[in-house]
Amino acid sequence: MSKPTGTLKAVPTAKSFEMVLKRARDEVPNPQRVVLSGDLSHEHTVAGYQLLSDLLGDWVERCLLIPGNHDDRHGLRSVFEQVPCTADDDVLFRDDVGEWQLIGLDSHVTGQVYGKLGDDTLDQLQVWLSENKERPTLIFVHHPPVPVNSLWIDKIGLRNSDPLESLIRNGKGVRGIFCGHIHQVFEGRFAGIPFYSTPSTAFQFKPKTDEMQFDLQPPGFRVIELQESEFSTRVVRLNELPFAPDNE
Repeated sequence: MSKPTGTLKAVPTAKSFEMVLKRARDEVPNPQRVVLSGDLSHEHTVAGYQLLSDLLGDWVERCLLIPGNHDDRHGLRSVFEQVPCTADDDVLFRDDVGEWQLIGLDSHVTGQVYGKLGDDTLDQLQVWLSENKERPTLIFVHHPPVPVNSLWIDKIGLRNSDPLESLIRNGKGVRGIFCGHIHQVFEGRFAGIPFYSTPSTAFQFKPKTDEMQFDLQPPGFRVIELQESEFSTRVVRLNELPFAPDNE
């Protein structure tokens, strides 16, 4: 999103996000954390991030953020105080929720649509996972680390998933990994653990296609519920499609 009245593929992204956010507040009135998995401002402007912050309202302080391919690290840092580090450093997060740790990785590559985990991100992940190899952990990253059976999306996924797989297998405590980017629901396995994508809060892409096609599924979000050492997750969508995307 960039401004309240802005559109992308004829979808008013801010309004669509606002509707999804209202549904999320109805579904989970008091979440411990809200994870935003990237592509937070299509034009990656400070105004776009400020609009996002304004729409989130009292949920801002609960938010954990990582950048997507449409984001700008400087813009994120200028608006969201919880985004750590300075300059062009990777935007990561680690947060504690009871016995769990939540880890967010930066796969943004400036000027590119595909994703890649930098050496600093991988080094930091290794440190976090090695502190307690058995601790239950969820990992969030914008780009999917596995093929999702859509030829055009698989070309713009995570380019270096091998070192991530090695770290997860060595860590032993990672229970699941979540991504955004693909504007559709996908469930599979990566490094021996469950892998999930999350629907877009705007328009959706049709699964299993060779070229980009819009799906007429409503926008939505994913709920994750943590138990002692296991978790469950489900997708929640708006009851109907509020805005139809334009293929032009």
